[in-house]
Amino acid sequence: MGGRSKKRGGTKGSCREGASEEEEGRNALPMANVVRLMRQVLPPNVKIAESAKLLTHDCAVEFIGFVGGEASQRARAEHRRTVAPEDFTWSFRSLGFDSYVQPMQTYLRGYREYDNARGRSSRAAARSSSPSEPVTAPVSPAAPVTVTDEELEFLRSIIPAPPEGY
Repeated sequence: MGGRSKKRGGTKGSCREGASEEEEGRNALPMANVVRLMRQVLPPNVKIAESAKLLTHDCAVEFIGFVGGEASQRARAEHRRTVAPEDFTWSFRSLGFDSYVQPMQTYLRGYREYDNARGRSSRAAARSSSPSEPVTAPVSPAAPVTVTDEELEFLRSIIPAPPEGY
């Protein structure tokens, strides 16, 4: 039962009490998502070593935790229980990742327009037209994020390629 699950990228049953941080990180960001992103930026005939996949995954988990921790601290400092997307843009800027801020703001603006156009807007997204009140999302570090092909296509259409290309 403790075998490796290729589908989820982690160890089966790792949600148990006392699971190591490494196991929790692997479940929080599915390995398949990381590998899919790696394959999108590499030439099609390139093979990716398992150690490269694990290292890239671990770096991604650390980066997300680093930026998310800063965003969470800001929300707590302002006595809020939810982390808003604006907290992430603030943390990118304060940590020196200024080049990430504009693409993220462009994505947020486009995503909110797309969400509203499809009629799927939540109460929080409906309030996004009011600039004085930020849209907030519940903090759920254990829930994996999945992106549909349609959403991925939309993201590619609004986020510019980096200056050095992919």
